[in-house]
Formats: sequence, structure tokens, C-alpha cells
Amino acid sequence: MQKKSLFSVERITVMAMLIACQVVLGNLLQVPMLGKQYNFGFVPIALAGALMGPIPAAIVGGLGDLIGAHLFPAGAYFPGFTLTNVLVGLVCGGFLHGRKPSWWRCAAAVVISLAGLNLFLNSLWLHMLAYVPSRGYIGWVIVRAPNYLVEVPVNIVLCYLLLQAMKRVKLPASMQMKN
Repeated sequence: MQKKSLFSVERITVMAMLIACQVVLGNLLQVPMLGKQYNFGFVPIALAGALMGPIPAAIVGGLGDLIGAHLFPAGAYFPGFTLTNVLVGLVCGGFLHGRKPSWWRCAAAVVISLAGLNLFLNSLWLHMLAYVPSRGYIGWVIVRAPNYLVEVPVNIVLCYLLLQAMKRVKLPASMQMKN
């Protein structure tokens, strides 16, 4: 029996396409909200996690953020946001890879990724970058938290529907999803 390669040609190709999707969905398709912008950059990272596991999803998240930050700069590059995306990839891969897609798995991945990592870590990065005496770290969290009340349910539904649709797609054997 041949051992599955973590970085086969087909996996690298799929990762490259998902990185491109993450750059576009995370930087070009944005909806402004109070205190932050809603984007769909989570979707390719979650898909990479479900199809290929935590390490490739972390690579998709990290490289997608790195490339997006340099193609569409909104200030100086800060590696903290890239670290957050890498951690999101690890979480998505851990919850979604090699398992039958379910609401609770999608909900756990989204809640930990967005409400946990993105809300708290990205608020810390913003606090470090844009120190405003009247808005400390907790102020950033409070201002950004209501947006996640909208973003989390939307991403849970998107994640679940996407993974259900992916079960019908003919994928290489190394990326098959359970039915």
C-alpha cells in the first residue's frame, strides 16, 4: 500500500487554488461592518481543512493572508494576523478532516476559529498596532464582538452547506470526504 504524501502534486495544486480563493474572498469581497469588515476568507481555509487536514489548511490560511496583505495592503504588514489564520487552519483541519460533515463539527470549527481566535487574537493585534488610549484591548473586543454574532451563524451555514456539496464532487482518493 502506497503511503499518502502530504504534498503530492494534486494536493499542492488544490492548495494553490484555495490560497488564490482565500486572497480574493478575504480581500476583495468584503462587507463593511461596525469595527471590522466581514469577508469570506474563512471558507477556503475551512475547505482546505476538511479536504486535506490541519497542516495544508494552516498553509492555505498563512500564505493566503501573507499574499493578500502584500497585494492589498491596508497599512504595514503585521505577522500576528498571519498567525491567526494559521491557527484557524489548524482548528478547521482538526475538526473537519476525515470525518463526516455535521452541524456540530462546523459549528465548533467556526466558533473556535472566529469567535475565539479571530475575535480575541485580532483584537489584540489591533490594540498593539493602533494604540488608542480611550480603547484598550477590552474596548476592541467589545466593539468587534457584535459583528461576530452575525458572522458566526453565517459561516456555520456556509461551512456546512459547502461540505455537504463537496461530498458530491469527484475528488482524488487522497481527498475523499466521508458520506
